[in-house]
Amino acid sequence: MKRKRNWSITGAACLLAVLLPLALSACAGTLKTETIIIPDGAEETPAAIGGDAFEIDALYRLPNGDVKYAGLFQWIGNDELIRVTWGFKGDIIVDKYKTPFEKAERVREMDGYLLDIGNLSTDGRYLIGYSYSEDAGQESALTLVSLESGEEKEVSSLRSVLRMGSRSITWSGDSAYFSFFTFTEQGELGIGAYHMESGSIKTYRMPEPSEIAFYYSVKLSEDGKSAIVIKEEKGKPQFFVLGKLEEGEFIPQYEHTMHQNGSVDWIDQDRVAFTGSDGTLFAYDLRNDGYAVLLDQVGNFALSQDRSFIAYSTPDATVEVAKLQGNNLLHKTTVYRGIVADGLTWSPDGGSLLIQGRKPYDDAAALQPVAKEAEAVDDYSFQQIVIDFRS
Repeated sequence: MKRKRNWSITGAACLLAVLLPLALSACAGTLKTETIIIPDGAEETPAAIGGDAFEIDALYRLPNGDVKYAGLFQWIGNDELIRVTWGFKGDIIVDKYKTPFEKAERVREMDGYLLDIGNLSTDGRYLIGYSYSEDAGQESALTLVSLESGEEKEVSSLRSVLRMGSRSITWSGDSAYFSFFTFTEQGELGIGAYHMESGSIKTYRMPEPSEIAFYYSVKLSEDGKSAIVIKEEKGKPQFFVLGKLEEGEFIPQYEHTMHQNGSVDWIDQDRVAFTGSDGTLFAYDLRNDGYAVLLDQVGNFALSQDRSFIAYSTPDATVEVAKLQGNNLLHKTTVYRGIVADGLTWSPDGGSLLIQGRKPYDDAAALQPVAKEAEAVDDYSFQQIVIDFRS
């Protein structure tokens, strides 16, 4: 990983916690006792605990544009962002921004209105979305677009799943797969998984979907053998289901409720991190059905591509970062205050952090970045910010 950042140390003394809450047992059966290091950001961490901490070098505010028609910014390089805008005439405009992210460079203009076109691959090379043809009836075409050539490829025709699931399309962390909800040939709700290298789709039947359930998203592990499904049932909190993809079926292995603003993501092909309904950040291991408590009072979070760093939001509208080492969070550092972070994304090298969100309504006076010499916050309620760490 490119490391042009030289971090100064802020961190934490570590508290020892044993015996995880028994309340988790309802979701996972017999729990294994683990020794868990839970960092406390109030004290300084000795340098011997390991690694580099975080020091802010620069803060950039991104142009808002017309938020109603513009998608979120996404990384396509260590110093480059991309954003998709939907035109009034059904055209799609793709712009690139380089540091200091002030001026747009037109990448491509495309005709036709692709729904959910903001699903950019994690390597920044492709867009995926749904498009319609006049004779498609209840079906829509899943269309893959190369940003390099502009070539459009229809990869599948799909029957609408809107009554039971969203049209969300999610890429795996390495862009090897993207996944979505579809129907099997027998008319059952299933998971579609498209493999980029082979250009093939596999469909996995969902087990007896509930008529009162709604399925939000599905994300494959990087080896394509497991999936995380986020769903909700009437009268119940949102939760995720973790399972294997085997012999044409999705086989659930574990489920847990989620925080209303929380996240769930793969740490590696065997472990996931997630925010529980009470705001506790957990790590769960498929191999031994084991848990670790990483932190409490967490909302949204994002892991760097190499899974070395984590950024997360807190209930008091701050964004913090830390180093993820095993089941420990080291060198917790507050990097921005005064934003409800809906989107957090690391640059490919983990040297910069993209924050997208809105101002909290109750404390305008708290809108102060931690970065030195940062410009005053503008009057827009939606904020898009890049924090660059010191080189």
